[in-house]
Amino acid sequence: MPVDITRIDEFGQVAAEDDAVLEYFLSTNAHKSIAAGTRLLVLGRKGSGKTALVRAFTERTAGNIVSKALKFKSYPWSMHAKRIDAGASAIEAYRASWEFFIAVELSSLVLARAQDPSRPHAKKIEKFLKSNYGSINTETGNILLPDELQIDGSFEPTILGNKLGKLDFKRSSGDTKLGRELDALSSAIFESIEQVASEELGSHTILLHFDELDQGLSVLDESRANMLIGLILAARQVRRRFERTTPTISPIVYLRTDLWEDLKFSDKNKLAESQAITIEWTTEELRKLLEERARVKLDQKVSWSDMEDSELMRGSQSKWNHICARTYLRPRDVIKYCNVALEITKSRQQPPPYFTNPDISEARSDYSTYLKLELDDEVVPHWKNWTVALDALSAIRTITFNVSDFAREYESRRSPDSPTTALALELLFNFSIIGYQQASGYGGSSWIFRYQQPGARWDQGATKGKVHQGLKEYCKLREGRQTNDSVEEE
Repeated sequence: MPVDITRIDEFGQVAAEDDAVLEYFLSTNAHKSIAAGTRLLVLGRKGSGKTALVRAFTERTAGNIVSKALKFKSYPWSMHAKRIDAGASAIEAYRASWEFFIAVELSSLVLARAQDPSRPHAKKIEKFLKSNYGSINTETGNILLPDELQIDGSFEPTILGNKLGKLDFKRSSGDTKLGRELDALSSAIFESIEQVASEELGSHTILLHFDELDQGLSVLDESRANMLIGLILAARQVRRRFERTTPTISPIVYLRTDLWEDLKFSDKNKLAESQAITIEWTTEELRKLLEERARVKLDQKVSWSDMEDSELMRGSQSKWNHICARTYLRPRDVIKYCNVALEITKSRQQPPPYFTNPDISEARSDYSTYLKLELDDEVVPHWKNWTVALDALSAIRTITFNVSDFAREYESRRSPDSPTTALALELLFNFSIIGYQQASGYGGSSWIFRYQQPGARWDQGATKGKVHQGLKEYCKLREGRQTNDSVEEE
């Protein structure tokens, strides 16, 4: 039975950090895998739900799971870049500082949950934290900030038989001892963490969530890439240390897929296969997500069919499929599209009080502008002047195009320092801005888009391309009719 959706203020905020996401959180396979402690790395495109997962674990009671979210919105990356292990390779240079970082955050977390802080190992942790940070409640941005750490009277690790009474982060250019000293200190802290956690949280799983690692990132330079690699390596090392202990302790790194793909280090593929999970949504899961939001807003059970008339869109396409075809199958895209359509439905001020075909069609323009701005955030760190390629696609005028036509338009616009045509096509495909036509074995063909097939790669021999439907209005494109040799405008 149709419902009056004009009683809904909105379906939610696009950004999970601004949304009341816990009121209508939908548990997924990714959520279950993290809770089971089987994943170290959570990958997903911007807007796929990484931050919503972190909030679900850290802002609500979750059985025997103890979690802490680490936000990197204002993290002093330039300061961290100075905490380098000069005795290690460029790839390994930040592992030691990240392991120490994790040790401090975990020690603060377990001490805050300890019922008896008078135990010897708890007192060691407390003395170290208060001596160096003034409190047991550490601030993420302050952990590597001190130039010197006071260790005397707390952990006092030894290196080659010599007691380490303090640790100085300031090193001469030729000094290669920082990594060894940090490893010794981190190991001592981890021993106390294991003891306190065993005594106080034996039946729990302890998770440390690293989120918003891309905040403020305009360019992924070599230094930032190496820092992210160092974090992943450190998280893996800590996970290995605690995988057979009680309780289980694990850092979880949340990373945008495009950033992950740009990182180069050994064992990357092995780690991706065994300890990473990529957040993916089906159209059915996204429909359930929207229905759950409508249920909370209206305080009644609602299905998508209750929120629209039964009319099909042009081409005998359902409204829901019409919407999903213009998204990257991400929650934020669906929420944005339906919010825009909802405002249009309300502005009609006449029946029916639910979605009609004109409502869905009229929403495309504002939504298309939103999608382009979302792509700016993702693409610019990798390709600063990518809109030159978008202008080239706009100049072709049709949503389907010949690759040769793109090459002509792009070459006439690009600057000498811009990517080549071949690389531009590959980058556009990698961000699912375009897809390519692939022939089937039965005389037909299909369009390949990477957001639908994450393992797909750009076909350098492709002759036909297609712009993602969500950008059609922004680029002012028309549907095209394809012939054997060309794309004709309808």
